[in-house]
Amino acid sequence: MLAMMAVLAIFAGIYTVVERPADVAARLQAYALAAERRRREEQGQRGLRKPLATLDRLLSGQSLARRVALRLAQANIRATVPEFLLLVVATGMAGTALGYALQGHILSAIAGAIVGLSLPWAFLERRRYRRIKAFHDQLIDVLVLIVGSLRSGHGLQNALELASREMGPPASEEFGRVLREMGFGLSQTEALNNLVARMETDDLQLVVTAVNISHEVGGSLSLVLQKIAETLRERVRLQGEIRVLTTQQRLTSYLLVLLPIFLAVVISLMNPQYMSGFLRPGLTRLIPIGILAMELIGFLLTRRMARLDV
Repeated sequence: MLAMMAVLAIFAGIYTVVERPADVAARLQAYALAAERRRREEQGQRGLRKPLATLDRLLSGQSLARRVALRLAQANIRATVPEFLLLVVATGMAGTALGYALQGHILSAIAGAIVGLSLPWAFLERRRYRRIKAFHDQLIDVLVLIVGSLRSGHGLQNALELASREMGPPASEEFGRVLREMGFGLSQTEALNNLVARMETDDLQLVVTAVNISHEVGGSLSLVLQKIAETLRERVRLQGEIRVLTTQQRLTSYLLVLLPIFLAVVISLMNPQYMSGFLRPGLTRLIPIGILAMELIGFLLTRRMARLDV
Protein backbone atom coordinates (compact mmCIF):
# COMPACT_ATOMS: atom_id res chain seq x y z
CA MET A 1 0.00 0.00 0.00
CA LEU A 2 2.82 2.38 0.86
CA ALA A 3 4.55 1.59 -2.42
CA MET A 4 1.36 2.15 -4.40
CA MET A 5 0.71 5.47 -2.67
CA ALA A 6 4.29 6.51 -3.38
CA VAL A 7 3.86 5.71 -7.09
CA LEU A 8 0.59 7.68 -7.18
CA ALA A 9 2.28 10.62 -5.45
CA ILE A 10 5.07 10.56 -8.04
CA PHE A 11 2.60 10.62 -10.94
CA ALA A 12 0.56 13.37 -9.25
CA GLY A 13 3.69 15.45 -8.86
CA ILE A 14 4.65 14.93 -12.50
CA TYR A 15 1.13 15.96 -13.58
CA THR A 16 1.31 19.05 -11.39
CA VAL A 17 4.67 20.08 -12.79
CA VAL A 18 3.79 19.34 -16.44
CA GLU A 19 0.08 20.24 -16.77
CA ARG A 20 -0.54 23.05 -14.29
CA PRO A 21 1.53 25.68 -16.13
CA ALA A 22 -0.43 24.86 -19.26
CA ASP A 23 -3.68 25.51 -17.39
CA VAL A 24 -2.34 28.76 -16.00
CA ALA A 25 -1.17 29.79 -19.45
CA ALA A 26 -4.60 28.97 -20.89
CA ARG A 27 -6.32 31.11 -18.26
CA LEU A 28 -3.88 33.96 -18.82
CA GLN A 29 -4.45 33.66 -22.55
CA ALA A 30 -8.22 33.86 -22.03
CA TYR A 31 -7.81 36.96 -19.87
CA ALA A 32 -5.52 38.51 -22.46
CA LEU A 33 -8.02 37.83 -25.24
CA ALA A 34 -10.85 39.32 -23.16
CA ALA A 35 -8.76 42.42 -22.42
CA GLU A 36 -7.86 42.77 -26.10
CA ARG A 37 -11.50 42.41 -27.12
CA ARG A 38 -12.54 45.02 -24.57
CA ARG A 39 -9.82 47.37 -25.81
CA ARG A 40 -11.02 46.98 -29.41
CA GLU A 41 -14.63 47.65 -28.37
CA GLU A 42 -13.56 50.82 -26.57
CA GLN A 43 -11.60 51.93 -29.63
CA GLY A 44 -14.63 51.28 -31.83
CA GLN A 45 -16.84 53.26 -29.48
CA ARG A 46 -14.36 56.13 -29.45
CA GLY A 47 -14.19 56.02 -33.24
CA LEU A 48 -18.00 56.14 -33.46
CA ARG A 49 -18.27 58.81 -30.78
CA LYS A 50 -16.48 61.42 -32.89
CA PRO A 51 -18.96 61.49 -35.82
CA LEU A 52 -21.83 61.36 -33.33
CA ALA A 53 -20.45 64.38 -31.48
CA THR A 54 -19.94 66.24 -34.76
CA LEU A 55 -23.49 65.48 -35.87
CA ASP A 56 -24.80 66.52 -32.45
CA ARG A 57 -23.06 69.91 -32.78
CA LEU A 58 -24.54 70.40 -36.25
CA LEU A 59 -28.06 69.56 -35.08
CA SER A 60 -27.86 71.54 -31.85
CA GLY A 61 -30.68 74.08 -31.70
CA GLN A 62 -32.37 72.86 -34.88
CA SER A 63 -36.15 72.36 -34.88
CA LEU A 64 -35.75 68.93 -36.50
CA ALA A 65 -33.51 67.77 -33.67
CA ARG A 66 -36.02 69.00 -31.08
CA ARG A 67 -38.90 67.18 -32.79
CA VAL A 68 -36.93 63.95 -33.08
CA ALA A 69 -35.82 64.20 -29.44
CA LEU A 70 -39.44 64.70 -28.37
CA ARG A 71 -40.58 61.66 -30.32
CA LEU A 72 -37.78 59.54 -28.88
CA ALA A 73 -38.85 60.60 -25.39
CA GLN A 74 -42.49 59.86 -26.19
CA ALA A 75 -41.57 56.37 -27.43
CA ASN A 76 -39.19 55.90 -24.46
CA ILE A 77 -36.34 54.93 -26.78
CA ARG A 78 -33.00 55.43 -25.03
CA ALA A 79 -31.10 56.84 -27.99
CA THR A 80 -29.81 60.27 -28.90
CA VAL A 81 -30.87 62.18 -32.01
CA PRO A 82 -27.55 61.57 -33.86
CA GLU A 83 -27.71 57.85 -33.09
CA PHE A 84 -31.24 57.60 -34.46
CA LEU A 85 -30.41 59.59 -37.59
CA LEU A 86 -27.35 57.40 -38.24
CA LEU A 87 -29.62 54.37 -37.90
CA VAL A 88 -31.98 55.89 -40.47
CA VAL A 89 -29.08 56.48 -42.88
CA ALA A 90 -27.79 52.94 -42.34
CA THR A 91 -31.17 51.33 -43.04
CA GLY A 92 -31.58 53.54 -46.11
CA MET A 93 -28.22 52.39 -47.49
CA ALA A 94 -29.08 48.76 -46.73
CA GLY A 95 -32.46 49.15 -48.48
CA THR A 96 -30.77 50.73 -51.50
CA ALA A 97 -28.29 47.87 -51.79
CA LEU A 98 -30.99 45.25 -51.34
CA GLY A 99 -33.31 46.87 -53.90
CA TYR A 100 -30.55 47.10 -56.49
CA ALA A 101 -29.48 43.51 -55.79
CA LEU A 102 -33.02 42.20 -56.34
CA GLN A 103 -33.81 43.89 -59.67
CA GLY A 104 -30.56 45.51 -60.80
CA HIS A 105 -32.37 48.72 -61.71
CA ILE A 106 -32.18 52.27 -60.42
CA LEU A 107 -35.94 52.35 -59.71
CA SER A 108 -35.71 49.28 -57.47
CA ALA A 109 -32.76 50.88 -55.67
CA ILE A 110 -34.79 54.07 -55.09
CA ALA A 111 -37.75 52.02 -53.85
CA GLY A 112 -35.46 50.09 -51.50
CA ALA A 113 -33.98 53.35 -50.21
CA ILE A 114 -37.46 54.75 -49.51
CA VAL A 115 -38.44 51.59 -47.64
CA GLY A 116 -35.19 51.53 -45.69
CA LEU A 117 -35.48 55.17 -44.68
CA SER A 118 -39.13 54.73 -43.68
CA LEU A 119 -38.72 51.69 -41.44
CA PRO A 120 -37.08 53.43 -38.42
CA TRP A 121 -39.58 56.29 -38.58
CA ALA A 122 -42.50 53.84 -38.85
CA PHE A 123 -41.19 51.90 -35.84
CA LEU A 124 -40.74 55.13 -33.87
CA GLU A 125 -44.23 56.42 -34.67
CA ARG A 126 -45.82 53.05 -33.95
CA ARG A 127 -44.16 52.73 -30.57
CA ARG A 128 -44.94 56.38 -29.77
CA TYR A 129 -48.63 55.94 -30.66
CA ARG A 130 -48.98 52.75 -28.63
CA ARG A 131 -47.29 54.27 -25.58
CA ILE A 132 -49.42 57.43 -25.64
CA LYS A 133 -52.56 55.32 -26.03
CA ALA A 134 -51.53 53.09 -23.12
CA PHE A 135 -50.97 56.18 -20.95
CA HIS A 136 -54.37 57.54 -21.96
CA ASP A 137 -56.01 54.25 -20.97
CA GLN A 138 -54.34 54.44 -17.52
CA LEU A 139 -55.29 58.06 -16.88
CA ILE A 140 -58.62 57.33 -15.14
CA ASP A 141 -56.96 54.87 -12.74
CA VAL A 142 -54.22 57.42 -12.08
CA LEU A 143 -56.82 60.07 -11.23
CA VAL A 144 -58.64 57.71 -8.86
CA LEU A 145 -55.35 56.92 -7.12
CA ILE A 146 -54.37 60.61 -6.84
CA VAL A 147 -57.82 61.61 -5.55
CA GLY A 148 -57.66 58.90 -2.87
CA SER A 149 -54.21 60.03 -1.80
CA LEU A 150 -55.27 63.69 -1.62
CA ARG A 151 -58.36 62.86 0.44
CA SER A 152 -56.23 60.91 2.91
CA GLY A 153 -54.26 64.07 3.66
CA HIS A 154 -51.17 63.71 1.43
CA GLY A 155 -49.84 66.42 -0.84
CA LEU A 156 -49.81 66.33 -4.61
CA GLN A 157 -46.15 65.34 -4.80
CA ASN A 158 -46.76 62.36 -2.53
CA ALA A 159 -49.77 61.44 -4.67
CA LEU A 160 -47.61 61.54 -7.81
CA GLU A 161 -44.99 59.39 -6.10
CA LEU A 162 -47.70 56.90 -5.16
CA ALA A 163 -48.86 56.79 -8.79
CA SER A 164 -45.29 56.19 -9.98
CA ARG A 165 -44.99 53.25 -7.56
CA GLU A 166 -48.38 51.61 -7.89
CA MET A 167 -49.17 52.06 -11.59
CA GLY A 168 -47.55 50.13 -14.40
CA PRO A 169 -45.67 51.60 -17.34
CA PRO A 170 -45.93 53.99 -19.08
CA ALA A 171 -47.71 55.93 -16.29
CA SER A 172 -45.12 54.92 -13.69
CA GLU A 173 -42.28 55.96 -16.00
CA GLU A 174 -43.78 59.33 -16.85
CA PHE A 175 -44.71 60.32 -13.29
CA GLY A 176 -41.30 59.12 -12.12
CA ARG A 177 -39.77 61.46 -14.71
CA VAL A 178 -41.96 64.31 -13.40
CA LEU A 179 -40.68 63.69 -9.87
CA ARG A 180 -37.07 63.59 -11.07
CA GLU A 181 -37.49 66.89 -12.92
CA MET A 182 -38.95 68.44 -9.77
CA GLY A 183 -36.01 67.07 -7.81
CA PHE A 184 -33.60 68.66 -10.30
CA GLY A 185 -35.08 72.08 -9.64
CA LEU A 186 -37.98 72.50 -12.06
CA SER A 187 -41.22 73.84 -10.67
CA GLN A 188 -44.30 71.67 -10.43
CA THR A 189 -45.96 73.60 -13.27
CA GLU A 190 -42.98 73.18 -15.60
CA ALA A 191 -42.64 69.46 -14.87
CA LEU A 192 -46.35 68.83 -15.51
CA ASN A 193 -46.26 70.90 -18.71
CA ASN A 194 -43.35 68.77 -19.90
CA LEU A 195 -45.49 65.70 -19.20
CA VAL A 196 -48.26 67.16 -21.38
CA ALA A 197 -45.75 67.85 -24.17
CA ARG A 198 -44.58 64.22 -24.08
CA MET A 199 -47.99 62.55 -23.92
CA GLU A 200 -49.99 64.95 -26.14
CA THR A 201 -53.46 64.02 -24.91
CA ASP A 202 -56.33 66.45 -24.42
CA ASP A 203 -57.49 64.66 -21.27
CA LEU A 204 -54.08 65.05 -19.65
CA GLN A 205 -54.05 68.71 -20.70
CA LEU A 206 -57.36 69.17 -18.85
CA VAL A 207 -55.97 67.49 -15.73
CA VAL A 208 -52.75 69.50 -15.71
CA THR A 209 -54.62 72.76 -16.28
CA ALA A 210 -56.84 72.03 -13.28
CA VAL A 211 -53.79 71.18 -11.15
CA ASN A 212 -51.96 74.36 -12.16
CA ILE A 213 -54.98 76.57 -11.48
CA SER A 214 -55.50 74.93 -8.10
CA HIS A 215 -51.81 75.40 -7.32
CA GLU A 216 -52.06 79.14 -8.04
CA VAL A 217 -55.46 80.10 -6.61
CA GLY A 218 -56.21 77.21 -4.24
CA GLY A 219 -59.40 75.19 -3.94
CA SER A 220 -60.39 71.56 -3.50
CA LEU A 221 -58.14 69.77 -5.99
CA SER A 222 -59.50 66.33 -5.09
CA LEU A 223 -63.06 67.37 -5.95
CA VAL A 224 -61.97 68.86 -9.29
CA LEU A 225 -59.99 65.75 -10.23
CA GLN A 226 -62.92 63.54 -9.25
CA LYS A 227 -65.21 65.47 -11.62
CA ILE A 228 -62.63 65.17 -14.38
CA ALA A 229 -62.37 61.42 -13.78
CA GLU A 230 -66.15 61.09 -14.08
CA THR A 231 -66.08 63.10 -17.32
CA LEU A 232 -63.33 60.91 -18.76
CA ARG A 233 -65.20 57.75 -17.75
CA GLU A 234 -68.33 58.99 -19.52
CA ARG A 235 -66.29 59.86 -22.60
CA VAL A 236 -64.84 56.33 -22.69
CA ARG A 237 -68.36 54.92 -22.54
CA LEU A 238 -69.49 57.10 -25.45
CA GLN A 239 -66.43 56.13 -27.48
CA GLY A 240 -67.28 52.46 -26.95
CA GLU A 241 -70.83 53.03 -28.20
CA ILE A 242 -69.58 54.92 -31.25
CA ARG A 243 -67.09 52.15 -32.03
CA VAL A 244 -69.93 49.62 -31.98
CA LEU A 245 -72.09 51.77 -34.26
CA THR A 246 -69.28 52.28 -36.80
CA THR A 247 -68.27 48.61 -36.97
CA GLN A 248 -69.98 48.12 -40.34
CA GLN A 249 -68.15 51.08 -41.89
CA ARG A 250 -64.78 49.87 -40.63
CA LEU A 251 -65.38 46.34 -41.91
CA THR A 252 -66.44 47.79 -45.27
CA SER A 253 -63.15 49.67 -45.54
CA TYR A 254 -61.22 46.43 -44.88
CA LEU A 255 -63.31 44.63 -47.50
CA LEU A 256 -62.75 47.31 -50.14
CA VAL A 257 -59.00 47.13 -49.59
CA LEU A 258 -58.68 43.34 -49.53
CA LEU A 259 -61.03 42.61 -52.43
CA PRO A 260 -58.71 43.89 -55.23
CA ILE A 261 -55.78 42.03 -53.69
CA PHE A 262 -57.82 38.83 -53.52
CA LEU A 263 -58.91 39.21 -57.16
CA ALA A 264 -55.29 39.83 -58.23
CA VAL A 265 -54.19 36.61 -56.51
CA VAL A 266 -57.02 34.61 -58.10
CA ILE A 267 -56.28 35.97 -61.59
CA SER A 268 -52.57 35.22 -61.09
CA LEU A 269 -53.41 31.60 -60.31
CA MET A 270 -55.79 31.29 -63.26
CA ASN A 271 -53.70 33.16 -65.85
CA PRO A 272 -50.13 33.91 -64.66
CA GLN A 273 -49.07 35.38 -68.01
CA TYR A 274 -51.78 38.05 -67.83
CA MET A 275 -50.64 39.36 -64.45
CA SER A 276 -46.93 39.01 -65.21
CA GLY A 277 -47.34 41.66 -67.91
CA PHE A 278 -47.66 44.31 -65.20
CA LEU A 279 -44.21 43.39 -63.86
CA ARG A 280 -42.32 43.63 -67.15
CA PRO A 281 -39.59 46.27 -67.45
CA GLY A 282 -40.87 49.64 -68.52
CA LEU A 283 -43.65 52.00 -67.60
CA THR A 284 -46.06 49.12 -66.96
CA ARG A 285 -44.47 48.70 -63.54
CA LEU A 286 -45.99 52.03 -62.54
CA ILE A 287 -49.49 50.55 -62.82
CA PRO A 288 -49.28 48.24 -59.73
CA ILE A 289 -47.48 51.01 -57.83
CA GLY A 290 -50.31 53.44 -58.61
CA ILE A 291 -52.88 50.81 -57.65
CA LEU A 292 -51.25 50.24 -54.26
CA ALA A 293 -51.01 53.99 -53.65
CA MET A 294 -54.71 54.51 -54.45
CA GLU A 295 -55.63 51.53 -52.26
CA LEU A 296 -53.74 53.07 -49.35
CA ILE A 297 -55.30 56.51 -49.87
CA GLY A 298 -58.79 55.03 -50.10
CA PHE A 299 -58.26 52.99 -46.94
CA LEU A 300 -57.07 56.04 -45.00
CA LEU A 301 -60.02 58.12 -46.23
CA THR A 302 -62.60 55.49 -45.28
CA ARG A 303 -61.00 55.07 -41.87
CA ARG A 304 -61.07 58.81 -41.32
CA MET A 305 -64.74 59.03 -42.33
CA ALA A 306 -65.63 56.34 -39.79
CA ARG A 307 -63.81 58.11 -36.97
CA LEU A 308 -65.82 60.40 -34.68
CA ASP A 309 -64.21 62.49 -31.97
CA VAL A 310 -65.97 62.75 -28.63
